[in-house]
Amino acid sequence: MVSDQDRRELYEALERRLGGGPAATMMELLPPVGWADVARQSDLVAIRGEMAQMRGELQGEMAQLRGEIAELRGEVRAQLPRLITANIASMIGVAGLVLAAAKFA
Repeated sequence: MVSDQDRRELYEALERRLGGGPAATMMELLPPVGWADVARQSDLVAIRGEMAQMRGELQGEMAQLRGEIAELRGEVRAQLPRLITANIASMIGVAGLVLAAAKFA
């Protein structure tokens, strides 16, 4: 692994031979880490394949989730008339209690 000291020595040697500008340009062209850490084309192809597989799995799970949401929506819509009826009955009951309390007061 190339150390920072090695990189500095290389820069100084380049600067002596080529000058400051070209030496800085050459150092910019070098990877900031060791060559073992640089991704190769085959690495990118493998990652693309994995990402495509994960994308397919995610799309399948999203479709399943959409189905479950649609099912829940249907259940809520089926319960809605009962909830409205119960709410109206409760309001009528409370109104009757208020009227009865007003008569006795």
